Amino acid sequence: MSISAGLDALRDALPEDLPLSIVGIIATVLIGVVYSYISQERPLAGFPLATVEGKGPKKSWLFHGRQLVAEGVKKYSGAFQVMSGTGPKIVLPNRFADELRNNPHLNFNKAFAKDFFTNYPGFEPFAQGLQDDTLIQETVRVKLTQSLGLITDDLVDETTASLHDIYGESGEWKSLVLKDTVLHLVARLSSRVFLGKDLSRNERWLEIAKNYTVDGFTASFLLRLVPSILRPFAYWLIPQCRSCRRAVRDAHKIIDPEVERRVKAVDEALARGEKPKKTADAIGWIHEVSRGRRIDYVSAQLSLTLAAIHTTTETTTQAVFDLCEHPEVIEKLRGEIIEVVGEHGWAKTSLYKLRLMDSFLKESQRVRPMAATSMNRFVEQEVTLSDGTVLPRGSRINVMTNFMDPKVYAAPEEFDPARFLRLREQPGSENAWQFVTTNPEHMLFGHGQHACPGRFFAANEVKIALCHMLLKYDWRLVPGETRPQEMVFESTIGCSTDGKVEFRRRQEEINLDVPL
Repeated sequence: MSISAGLDALRDALPEDLPLSIVGIIATVLIGVVYSYISQERPLAGFPLATVEGKGPKKSWLFHGRQLVAEGVKKYSGAFQVMSGTGPKIVLPNRFADELRNNPHLNFNKAFAKDFFTNYPGFEPFAQGLQDDTLIQETVRVKLTQSLGLITDDLVDETTASLHDIYGESGEWKSLVLKDTVLHLVARLSSRVFLGKDLSRNERWLEIAKNYTVDGFTASFLLRLVPSILRPFAYWLIPQCRSCRRAVRDAHKIIDPEVERRVKAVDEALARGEKPKKTADAIGWIHEVSRGRRIDYVSAQLSLTLAAIHTTTETTTQAVFDLCEHPEVIEKLRGEIIEVVGEHGWAKTSLYKLRLMDSFLKESQRVRPMAATSMNRFVEQEVTLSDGTVLPRGSRINVMTNFMDPKVYAAPEEFDPARFLRLREQPGSENAWQFVTTNPEHMLFGHGQHACPGRFFAANEVKIALCHMLLKYDWRLVPGETRPQEMVFESTIGCSTDGKVEFRRRQEEINLDVPL
């Protein structure tokens, strides 16, 4: 039956006095259902479709993705596919990671854009990070990373102020929702670097930064639950989508005047024949990198913000939960902090010398990784792998992580905070197992030319925050309770949004603060 014939049948079946608006709504819904069925993306030919027993293909991936990947590794010797909310994805064994990491026919931006709906209003910051002009990547790689030594004191100063405001000075045990407080801490630290001291403590901006980060990822996931034909309608109904649009509007009210103020200051300096003063924050960096191009500063700022806050919040929150679950590690880490920072202060090399902390953080990521797959790519041109597997043009791929492979990690189920410290002590492996180093055995920051360029900044943020949190506070799980259960979305996990811990102020052995 054609769609027009179906509409005729629908018209004949409905009462004649039914309002046209109601008829239109019913017709739209029915057309959507029929079109969704006809046009739904089919599994790719030549790749087995993995499912969890008793679940359909999409539900298997959307709600049991980590289990699905783990079972797929055992069931299939090679590639298999999963059915995501935006179509099929090929999941490849980890052994192909190096082979694919710099393949010119694999596009990260197109794969990311399809999952994060960058064509919808409110998602402009996601789109900004995927522009062909690589503005964001260049800002991070060239300006931010090269300034790490210069911004350490700012991060230390903001950590001191933030912990005082968030956790206070009471020596009595108190409970709190950990992720909420870490989110606020990371928002302040990131904003201090991206926007300067004043705006990093602007409560309106901090709420925008936090809400956009949380709602942006949540909205994308919710849209992936909706059939493609109905997404344009669902988009206007989902609260998190409305929140994203509002956040972008509100951000303009804060960022635009600041940009105008700085442009005016530059123009006035030039008019006086003076060299304009450079600012060591993201607004200044973006201006320098843009080289005269038109820039949406709000989208650029929110793009930097959501990338920095999301990963760093998850990493820090998981690390504190790990400390509470393995309290024997706390004194060892405190001892290292006292030795390194006590002797060298916040020198450029101090964070590098926190080798046990570096290992602890990498192990924390390994045991509870944010994703079971990495290297999300769109295949722009057919690719033939070394084993003969053909990746069709237009398909999307992911590569499995192997964090629990006993061939790679001895006793992989065991949490061993010094695991990577020992690996770095092997000849020739000093740099191979650092927290920020990517390789096929540890791809949480990606791998290859699209590895996360902001991981060096994130590592410094996390380490500085943990130094203060460990020396200034005691931490423990709420008595009688176990570690909160993580949330699962597709192949990713996120820390519990309502998981609590207890803390109290302690007297730090050395002074961690810096005079500014």
